[in-house]
Amino acid sequence: FLILRNIVAPMRQRYLWLFAYMGRFTLETYIFQFHIWMKTTGVNGSPKHLMLLIPSWVPGCFWVNLMVTTSVYIVVSIRMFHLTTAFRDILIPDGLSAIVRRWASAAAALALC
Repeated sequence: FLILRNIVAPMRQRYLWLFAYMGRFTLETYIFQFHIWMKTTGVNGSPKHLMLLIPSWVPGCFWVNLMVTTSVYIVVSIRMFHLTTAFRDILIPDGLSAIVRRWASAAAALALC
């Protein structure tokens, strides 16, 4: 499929929206998989189990827990992406002169504290 898709030019212009959308959040999902999705219990802090939010006496608790934890994991990853983007825009504006002015004013404010 990949070879055929890359050989034919019109097919290179098509993509799956879900994969493109989730691809924007790969850094956040990579970081949060160890903090939200998995429980660290192994040697040297290696994760061995899925985080348990639903008690084990609930029928079908593994699948319910998997859905709840995955939903929280994806929502937090997307939210963190938006926060990271907002902080980036605040701290690193467009244009070199704007960056110098912003960081000079931040340094002056810290010097006064």
